[in-house]
Amino acid sequence: MIKAFGLTGEFIDMEMDFEIERGSRNVFVFRKEEQGSEFLKLIIGLKNPKKGEVIIMGQKLKELTRDKVLELRKKIGIVFKTGGLISNLKAWENLTLPAIYHKVDREENIIRRGIEILKNLNFKKEPMIPLSELTLFERRLIGIARAFLINPEIVIFEYLFNGLEESEKRELIGKIQKIADGTTLIYILDSERDSLLIEKASIIKYAEN
Repeated sequence: MIKAFGLTGEFIDMEMDFEIERGSRNVFVFRKEEQGSEFLKLIIGLKNPKKGEVIIMGQKLKELTRDKVLELRKKIGIVFKTGGLISNLKAWENLTLPAIYHKVDREENIIRRGIEILKNLNFKKEPMIPLSELTLFERRLIGIARAFLINPEIVIFEYLFNGLEESEKRELIGKIQKIADGTTLIYILDSERDSLLIEKASIIKYAEN
């Protein structure tokens, strides 16, 4: 589903060669946060590599037009380390906005699926609650729900565990597996210990300067 050959960047000096299979769980552990963030940008076409090549869903990123890259990204859900949520919107608005904007389905179906995902994630707060009233863990749940609501083929988690307690990390993993349903999962982490929380991970890679 994703292949890379000799991939390097501004912060990633060690050449990376890997293959991510469809439906697999994958963990990439980086020693420095800027390496993981750059890795995310490289594999979704937000940044050009210094060297090497990325092939995603059978297409070479460097050969795609900007419009083609944007179309490809519609198949990828991302949970950013900063959350990527809009502070002046309610939790439910943050959840549904990308799916409605990109017209991934009829709005009534998006609403129904959003309710179902929140239920499966055991989100206990009122969906129209302001973000300021949510804990970090609860905001991560909204970010996860939003990523899965677009019916992605791939979901990428950028430093998902940062700032969470050990019990919360384990709980998040369990909830993700409950809704993943064959989706290809990519975890970008900065801790080898945290990588052990993801069972049956297909790939663990290290990139160091």
